[in-house]
Amino acid sequence: MELFSLDNLLTLAMLTLLQAVLGFDNLLYISLESKRAPVEKQAFVRRIGIALTDVFLVMATAIIIGALLMIWLSDGVAEFLEKNRMYEVLGLFILLVVGIMLLSEGGHLAHLTLFDNAITPMTKTTFYFVIVVLVLTDVVQSRYRKKLLGQRAAVTPAQI
Repeated sequence: MELFSLDNLLTLAMLTLLQAVLGFDNLLYISLESKRAPVEKQAFVRRIGIALTDVFLVMATAIIIGALLMIWLSDGVAEFLEKNRMYEVLGLFILLVVGIMLLSEGGHLAHLTLFDNAITPMTKTTFYFVIVVLVLTDVVQSRYRKKLLGQRAAVTPAQI
């Protein structure tokens, strides 16, 4: 297998693009949070906030270990989500809320408006409240569903 074949170069480009897209939310969050530091320390905060070291080898090793963990856990997570579909939906809602929080904070820092109203950032309190409500709703719904399934299993055909 040739390392620099066209197929391998295209795969490398796609994986690099995917990694950049997946890492962009971390970069955006760290960049937004660094604005809270004094101006002279903002660049330092961004560098430290990105895998937490100035040593390239440590950052690269952490990225490789993270990728290996994702590969190792991928089948287990997929099987878990296949058996527990409600956690899949919960995870997607949490990602949606995180996206809204990042967009609102970015829109606020960029002084954007929506329908002539200034965009205000979602507070951390609101974020955590929404996450707690989502998790509690999921717990209550899953218990209710188990109760209904238990009741249906207890009903015999003669009782119908």
